[in-house]
Amino acid sequence: MQDLLSIYPPTVWMVLLATGILVGVLAGLLGVGGGVVSVPILLDVFAAIGVPQATLTPLAIGTSQACILIASLSAAYAHWRGGTIDRGLVRSWLPALAAGTAMGLVLTPFAPAKVLTGLFAVAAAALAVKMALGNRLVLAHRQPQGAAFHLAPGLVGALSSAVAVGGGTLSTPVLSLFSFPLHRAIGAGALFNLVVALPSTVAFIAAGWGVPGRPGDAIGDVALFCVAAVSLPALFVAPLAARWSKQVPLLLLRRLFALCLGVIAVRLLLFL
Repeated sequence: MQDLLSIYPPTVWMVLLATGILVGVLAGLLGVGGGVVSVPILLDVFAAIGVPQATLTPLAIGTSQACILIASLSAAYAHWRGGTIDRGLVRSWLPALAAGTAMGLVLTPFAPAKVLTGLFAVAAAALAVKMALGNRLVLAHRQPQGAAFHLAPGLVGALSSAVAVGGGTLSTPVLSLFSFPLHRAIGAGALFNLVVALPSTVAFIAAGWGVPGRPGDAIGDVALFCVAAVSLPALFVAPLAARWSKQVPLLLLRRLFALCLGVIAVRLLLFL
């Protein structure tokens, strides 16, 4: 405990706990991972405790993925119990989503980071507009068939893993393009976060294993104390937020999701 106090002062503890509350709200209410909140804060935290500049970004992203993984477990379970996860959708999307996630993790080291970030930012901005417009902008009134049936979840998985955000961040607005009910899309998104976050967390642990410059509590590029401090409040808040999600009017949910996507797009564009 004394070692942790020397690495992470009490002010950092409070910041991480507050971050966990917000991550839990986003995971439960909107079915998104919360990386848009946790990554910038973790970057500041690690910079404040003296983590080398070259280590900051992978450590923040890897730690954030682990936080998303744990928070999404609680959120997905709450949505499952609440009946807002469409089992047929999960079965149909899961194989292509998992394949796309793996492809994104494998190809990302070879792709220009600015290109990937810009592509995701443009996609997030366009989908934010769609969510704001609601049913006035749809591509079809049923899920795509044929090759497009596998293309949509594959792209969602690849882009999500490439820029380290939850799978639900893109899956919900993409599903809304095909008139899929919003509450069920959010529930599925909470589960899709797990599909992206689990292999991503493992990949960041492996990539940073034995590399110097990490805090003493880190395993690879995942700082365990930060994961615990963020995830603990998220575990309690996410189920409450998932129950709120069923009661929030659809119009407000769409606007909140559009706002979240807009913030993500702006944040990513600022890093270009």
